[in-house]
Amino acid sequence: MQEKYIFETKWSDIHVRHREGYYTSITDYHKHDFYEINLILSGNVKILLSDRSVDGSGNKLVLSPPNTLHYITCTPDILYSRIYLLFTEEFIANYLSEWRQLSSVFGDQGEIIDLTTEQTSFFKELILEIEKEINPFRQKLLTYYMLSHIFELQPLNSARSDKIPHYIFEAISYIESHYGEKLLAADIAKSLHIGRTTLMTEFKKHTGNTIGECISECRLKNAEMKLRSGNTLETTAIECGFSDSSGLIHAFKRRYGMTPKQYINTV
Repeated sequence: MQEKYIFETKWSDIHVRHREGYYTSITDYHKHDFYEINLILSGNVKILLSDRSVDGSGNKLVLSPPNTLHYITCTPDILYSRIYLLFTEEFIANYLSEWRQLSSVFGDQGEIIDLTTEQTSFFKELILEIEKEINPFRQKLLTYYMLSHIFELQPLNSARSDKIPHYIFEAISYIESHYGEKLLAADIAKSLHIGRTTLMTEFKKHTGNTIGECISECRLKNAEMKLRSGNTLETTAIECGFSDSSGLIHAFKRRYGMTPKQYINTV
C-alpha cells in the first residue's frame, strides 16, 4: 500500500503522531513517501522490514526511509504505546551538508535500534519538543540534533533480527490483491510453489500473525476505507470477502469490540 503524506491526519513537511492501546491501527505491510521515526515506549511488538524482522518487548527506535516496506504490530496482552515523527525529504534534505551522513541512520531498508530507559526518555522529550515547536527553522535543527544522536547509537544498539524469506512478502502481496475472494492457506501456498505447512509456520514466525489473521486484518482495513468513503455495509461486505453484512459486523466486534459504525465514529 502506498501512502503519500497522509497518516490518519493530513499534514505537510513534519508531523508527530501518538498511539496507545492494545492494538495497532488497521494497517498492514506498507510504504510511503516520507521518513518515519517510531519510538516504541511499551508493548510486545513484531517489527517487519523488507529484509528482516524483530519481535519482543523493550524500547526501540524503528527508522523507515521513504518507499521502503515496513510494518509494526503488537500483541493485545500488553499496553502498546509509541510516538512517531514523520517528515518529508523536501523539508529537511539539503539543509545542512551533513544531511547525507545523518540520513544513513535509516539504512537502505530501515533500521531497528534497542534503547535504554535513559535513551528512551531523551528521544521522547526531544520528539515532544519538535511537536510543540511552531518555528520550522527550529524544528529542522531539533530534527538534525535527534538524528545526530541516533547516528552515534549505530551500530552498537542495532536490534538482533531474523532474515525473512521472500515468500512471506509474496504471500502478503497475494492477500492484499485477493482479499475480496475466498482465501485459503493451501491456495496461497500453491500459488507461491511452497508447502502449506512451511508457509503457515514461517508466516507466523516472522509476522507474529497467522495467515487467517493477516487476511482478516487486510479485509478490515479495506472495509474501513470503503465505509469511510460512503459505501454501504452490504456492498462493503461483498467487496471485502465477507459472506454478508452480518459477517462484517461480527468481524469488527470480534476485533475491536464495536460495530463498524461505532468504530468509525470513535477512531
